[in-house]
Amino acid sequence: MTKVLAFPDPITSMELSLQTQRLVVTSGKTVEFIPALPHMGHNTHSLTLRYAPSSASIHPILQDRFVTGSMSDEWVRVHGINGEERDVLKGHHGPVHCVEFSPDGEMYASGSGSCFSSYVLISRSSDNRYSSFRVNRGW
Repeated sequence: MTKVLAFPDPITSMELSLQTQRLVVTSGKTVEFIPALPHMGHNTHSLTLRYAPSSASIHPILQDRFVTGSMSDEWVRVHGINGEERDVLKGHHGPVHCVEFSPDGEMYASGSGSCFSSYVLISRSSDNRYSSFRVNRGW
C-alpha cells in the first residue's frame, strides 16, 4: 500500500518511532504524527507551533509529549501532545539540528554545531538535568 502525503513547506525532519508506530514529520511550523500502518487505530495528529521546528521526537512509552529543536534559536522545547509548551531547555551554543528520545523514554539527546565543533546535550526526561558534550573537529 502506498500513501502520498503533501506538505506546504519543505520537510525538515522525519522520525519513524518504532514503539509508537508513528512517523513524526516537521515541516514549516507544523509537527505531524502520522500512523505508520493504516490499521493501527491512530489518526493523523497535526500541530502548528509558533516557531519552525527543525526536528521532533515523541516520547516512546507515554506518547504524551514530544521534544523539538529549532534552527531559529538555541533551545530545546518539551511540548505536551496537544502542543502546550511544558519546558524550555537552554544550553546549546547554536541552532538545534536534531532531537531524539532514548528507546525507554528516560532521556533525550539534542545536537547543535557548526563545521568546527558540535554540541550534544543528554537530558533526563524526569528532571530535565543534562550533561553536555563538545566534539571538536580538526581540519
